[in-house]
Amino acid sequence: MNKCVARRTQVLLFWGNGLALVLGISLAWAGVPAVEQKPKPSAPAKKPPPPQAKLLLVSPKAQSSVSGPLTIQVQVEVPAGATEPKQMFAGLGGPPWVRLERQNDLWQGKLDSTLVPNGPQQLRIVTDISRVRAAAPVQVENPLRVWFADLHSHTSYSDGVFFPTDAYSYARQTAKLDVFALTDHLESLDDAEWLDTREAAWRANEMGQFTALVGLEWSKEWGHLCIYDPPTYRWPTDPQQFYQALVEAKVVAKFNHPGDGTVSHSGLAYSEVGDQAVQLMEVRNPQEEQAYRRALRLGWHLAPDGSTDTHQANWGNLRTWTAILAPGLSVRNILDALANRRCYSTQDRNCRVLFTLNGAPMGSILTRPTPKVLVRLQIADPDPNDSIAAGELYEDDRLLETIPANNRQLVWEKTLEPSPGKHYYWLKVLQADKNILWTAPVWVLVARDQ
Repeated sequence: MNKCVARRTQVLLFWGNGLALVLGISLAWAGVPAVEQKPKPSAPAKKPPPPQAKLLLVSPKAQSSVSGPLTIQVQVEVPAGATEPKQMFAGLGGPPWVRLERQNDLWQGKLDSTLVPNGPQQLRIVTDISRVRAAAPVQVENPLRVWFADLHSHTSYSDGVFFPTDAYSYARQTAKLDVFALTDHLESLDDAEWLDTREAAWRANEMGQFTALVGLEWSKEWGHLCIYDPPTYRWPTDPQQFYQALVEAKVVAKFNHPGDGTVSHSGLAYSEVGDQAVQLMEVRNPQEEQAYRRALRLGWHLAPDGSTDTHQANWGNLRTWTAILAPGLSVRNILDALANRRCYSTQDRNCRVLFTLNGAPMGSILTRPTPKVLVRLQIADPDPNDSIAAGELYEDDRLLETIPANNRQLVWEKTLEPSPGKHYYWLKVLQADKNILWTAPVWVLVARDQ
C-alpha cells in the first residue's frame, strides 16, 4: 500500500467513520470496510387504555341548590370490557362520606347537607376503582343554628386535673355542651399525651350530636393564645413567627384572658399577619370588653369568645360560654364557623342571638360598597324566668341605639345611612338578671351612590 494512503487510513480510522464521510473520503477507498449503521428500533405502539365505567349523576343536578337531607342518585354505564364498581361513596367536598347502595339501575344514598358549611361545594362520587369517579358543583344553603361551647380548658396533662377522656365525657354528659375543646398548655405536653388527647377527641366526637375539638394553649409572658385542630404541638416561641406559622397551617386561633388590653399581647398592637392568624378573643366581663373594643379600634377582625379556662373538673359548667352559629354539628362546620367569626360570648347558657347586616351574619366582612345598611336582630331566651332588658347597637366604638325590651324575645330591624367609609356594627345584649352577651361585628364599606 502506498505510504501516503496508509497514513491517511490510520488518521481516518482514529477519527472514525463520521469524519471520513465529512471529508468525502470513505474507509472503503482506503481498503477498510465501512461499519454498517443499524437503524434504531421504533418505540412500541402504546396500547389504548382499557374501557372504564362512567358515572352519571342523576340527583342532585349540577349547579343546583341543596339543603337538609340530600338524596344522591348515580347511574353507571359499563361498556364492553369494563369493570363495574362494587362500592360507591358520596361526599360534599369532604367528610362525612356516605355509602351508596345499588337499587336496580341506580346507586342511591342519603347525605345530611347540614353537616357541611354553607356555600359552594363539590359533590364528589368515588368508587373502589380509582379512575371511576364524578363531581358536580352544588350550592349548600341551610339555616344557621346556635351551638353552645367551651373552647378553653385543661387536664392533668398541663395544670388541670384528670384526663382528656374524663373532660370530654363530662362536657357532653354533665355540662350538656354541644361543642368542647381541650387546650392544655403545649409547653407541658409530650408525644404520648398529645396523641392520647387526639385519640380521646376522636372517640368522643359524634357527628350531628357532639363535636369534640383538639386544641392547645400557647403560653408565653408576651401573652397566651389557644389554637384549634393544630397538626402538631410544636410551635415557634417568637410571637411574629408564631403568627406566620398559624397562617401557614390555616388553623383557628384566639387571644386568651387579655385583661383590659393595655398590657397583654403587646397592648394588642395591630399586626397584619396577626389579623390573618387570629379570629377570636376572650370577652367574659366588662374589663375584657374594654380589651375587645380596643382591639376593634386598632383594626383587628375578631369575634368575642366566652370560654372558661377551667383547671378543675367542671368543664363547660361555669358561667360563660361561646355560642357558635353553624348549620349542624360537625368538626368541619364548627371550625368553619370559628374561622369566619360566627360566634358570640354569653353569660346566659341558652340565649340565642341572630344578628345580621345586609343579610350577612355576625363575623362577616363585606367588601362590596353599599350606601345603606339593614340591621336585623333576633333574640330568644327559652327560660321562663329570664328576660331581655335591652339590646345596644354599636357603630364602631360608639353606642348608636338602645333597643328596649322586657320579654324573653326581641325582634328588631332598622335601615341606617352611615357616613362614607369603613364601619363595623356589633350588638351587646343586656338581661334583667345582669347577664351580658357580646356579638361579633359585621364590617362594612359604605359609599354613596354616584
